[in-house]
Amino acid sequence: MTEKEVYQFYNDHVKIIYSEIEAAGNHLPVELLFEIHSAFDHLKRIYVDGLSEDKCCEKAFSHLKRGALDAYKLKLKYFNVNYQALLGKSIKDLRLVDNGEFLPKTIRARNEIMTVAKNARLNEGNYDVEAAFEKWYEASLLITEFESTYFDESKLRWAKATSLRQGIIGVIIGLVVGVTASIVAGLILGYLG
Repeated sequence: MTEKEVYQFYNDHVKIIYSEIEAAGNHLPVELLFEIHSAFDHLKRIYVDGLSEDKCCEKAFSHLKRGALDAYKLKLKYFNVNYQALLGKSIKDLRLVDNGEFLPKTIRARNEIMTVAKNARLNEGNYDVEAAFEKWYEASLLITEFESTYFDESKLRWAKATSLRQGIIGVIIGLVVGVTASIVAGLILGYLG
């Protein structure tokens, strides 16, 4: 492995997921910083200690990959928190969005994410880091797609306003029907009496 390949992996994977984690919580967990620090410590050994580029790059790459795996898990954790907050909104409201298709599609999309993440964890348990990384990367892409599709505040605000409006209209109709029924009942009783 070469130093350029390590930097390419950092640029194509690590930097992206770390940026997402940092943006989600406005901080980067120290464990992730330790992995970056360790990776670059191995890279400096090429020049400062005169060690083999291949060996140092393999170790640096390993630290970056572990850090990326941790970041993918954090992204899933943050996603689950946001998903629970979404479902914490009135389910009745969510059933109004997209002609009732929003909630079932949301649940199916989340189930797909959870299946991929479960497979990633199973691969880790079987010490297949490469397969685990690919599955975590896939889960990360699915989460990004989910968030851009379903965490749409404008749709959620519309649903809440529509639900509120329907509730108010229901109360008004109920009052009008109740008052009308009372008047009709009074007239009938007055006519019979």
